[in-house]
Formats: sequence, structure tokens, C-alpha cells
Amino acid sequence: MAMLNPDLIQDTEVFVMTDVDVPEVADRAIRLGASYYFCKPANETNLRPLFEDIATEAGSVDTDVSEHDGCNVDQFGMLRGSSRGMRKLYRQVRKVAQSELSVFIVGESGTGKELVALTTHLMSERRDGPYVAFNCAAVPEGLAESELFGHEKGAFSGATQRHRGYFERARGGTLLLDEITEMDIDLQAKLLRVLETRTLRRLGSEEVMDLDVRVISACNRAPEEAVQDGKLREDLFYRLAQFPLHVPPLRRRGADIVGLAQYFLRELNEKHDTSLVLQGEAVAAMEAYDWPGNVRELRHLVERAYIMSETSIDAELEQAIREQADGAPAAQDGIRLRVGTTIAEMERQLILATLEHTGDDKTAAAELLGVSVKTLYNRLKAYAES
Repeated sequence: MAMLNPDLIQDTEVFVMTDVDVPEVADRAIRLGASYYFCKPANETNLRPLFEDIATEAGSVDTDVSEHDGCNVDQFGMLRGSSRGMRKLYRQVRKVAQSELSVFIVGESGTGKELVALTTHLMSERRDGPYVAFNCAAVPEGLAESELFGHEKGAFSGATQRHRGYFERARGGTLLLDEITEMDIDLQAKLLRVLETRTLRRLGSEEVMDLDVRVISACNRAPEEAVQDGKLREDLFYRLAQFPLHVPPLRRRGADIVGLAQYFLRELNEKHDTSLVLQGEAVAAMEAYDWPGNVRELRHLVERAYIMSETSIDAELEQAIREQADGAPAAQDGIRLRVGTTIAEMERQLILATLEHTGDDKTAAAELLGVSVKTLYNRLKAYAES
């Protein structure tokens, strides 16, 4: 078990076999990234179809990418990528989507966890129902319970009318609890009770409603560490992580990096009726860069290079990557301000520059800025509204 590390086996199908059936060992192995768990002796009748399925899909990684509109990446639901790590993820999503198990998605910021959740929903029997996403870090603690479970008119000061919570709005469909480790620990206890009883009540109501929602959770850190740090209740984690999914970071996805860059550029060309190209001069820079902001960072840098280019985006993209790698997204790793700039504008520029520096990783940006993730989301929301 000590050899199982989700970061190291994302491209590998791992089979775990023991002498006797030990549910705790099986559960632990699956949570750490193993694909299958069996008891000895090996049953060839059961294993052969699994090996053949894996071999067939793995063997097609390099042979069928040319069939996908010149973008060099396959599409699976809302996801794009042809690397072995992504193919493994596709197989897992395809299988778990047909069940009602609670799914726990783990991946770095910018890897596309919400797209994994949406793809799982679209491939499930609940596809015709609503898909609702709730960001646990973006809602103030005082409002989170009301937003999740709803409230009746007069339930508290300011409750002027009945409010349907996220659970109620997701009835018959799927609810994504994004950044679950940012949820208040007391609210986690109430969430656990709702999930265990499969019922809920709006705040201020005596009416008990049956819960008909599939719950998918996501976080950008190792959930076991969050449990140890007291950020995530252990009993809630086991309830939410009936089937864990690990999304590979972009740096481990090989040729997907260039393929996704071509895809993002094609989107921009179609949107603006242009014909800019990525000829390959920036490929070495893309392959050498670590991509801490993952796919989100790649998209942003392609967009930035597109804006600054006339025909080919290679030179601008290479320059943008170099600046990111050097840690200089703005004025030599800082921001330049004119005398007379308001405090509010200084704060806005500092927040946006820090987000660019972290590749739009809001948790990392909040830590650098010395504020909570909720405070950062509130600032960004205010900027968007203004």
C-alpha cells in the first residue's frame, strides 16, 4: 500500500490483490488510486476482459488523434485529451457515471475538476435533470447553510421570501460541492446528516423533503491531509468519497499540452473570424514549463499571445511562458503604480497580478495575499459587477 501514490500512478492501471477479502484494505487502495481490487486466486475469466480493454484503449493513444479535427486531442464529454492519464480517467468516469455512488474529484487548481463533474452528470441516468455547482469557498459562512438547504420567509433577519437551496434546485440531477475543504466544519456536520438521512428541511420549516440528488465533491488538495489538518471531517470524507477520481496535472499529460493549445487557438480563430497559427516554435517552451496553473493557465497564455500577435502566436506565447517561468507576470515580479492611485485600485491591481502569478490558483493567491479564499472571491465578484 505504501507504493500507491496518486501523483505517481495517474498514467498506470493498478491491480491490488490480497489473500483474503479485507474491505478496509480495498477501500484504502481505491482511494489511493488503484483501479481494481481482487482476492486470490486470480480468476482469468474475470481478468482477461479487463486487460484487453486497457490494452485496446492504451494502444489507440497514438493512432487515432489525427481523426479529431486537427486539434490532436480526443474529446470525452466535456473533457479533452489523449494522454494515458486522461484515458484512464475517461474509463473511470464512464463506469462510475452509470452508478449512484458519491464521487470525490481530486486535482490541482485549473485541471478541470468541474468539467469532470459535468461529464459524469451528462453520462449518467440523471443527464436530463439539473446540474448545479456550489462553490464552498465563495459563499460567506453565515449564508452557506441557507444557500445549500434553503429557507422560509422570516426564518432569519432579511429572509423576506422563501428561498430554494442548491439541494432543492438540483433535485433529480447532480450537485457539485466544489472546494469542499473550505466549507465550515459545523456546516459539514449538517451536510453529513442530510446525506445519511437522504432528507432535508429548509431553515425555518418543519417540512421534511426527500433527497433525490447525486452529490459530487471536489478539492484541490489531498483530502487525507485536509482530514489531518481538521479542514474536512473524516466521516464526511468517507461518505463523499465512495468513488475517488484523480485528475492529472497538465505537466504529466505530454502531447496534450500542445494539442490543447492548438484547440484553444482554433476556438479563438472561430470566434473572431481570424486565422492565426501555432507553428511549433513555442513547443519546446511549452514542454519545458511546469504549468502550475494547469489547463486554465495554458488557456490564458494562449489568449494573451493571440491578442498580441498578427499571424503566428509562437513568439508571444514563448515570451509569455518565459515570463511566467521567471515569476515576472507584471513589472519585474511586482506592479507599477502612479502617484494618486486610490487604495481600492491598488488592491485590485495587486489581487489580479497575484492571481496571474499563481496561474489563477485562488487558494495559493489568497495565501500570498494573507486573506481567506472567501475574501478573495468576494473581491473578484465585486470587480466583475463593477
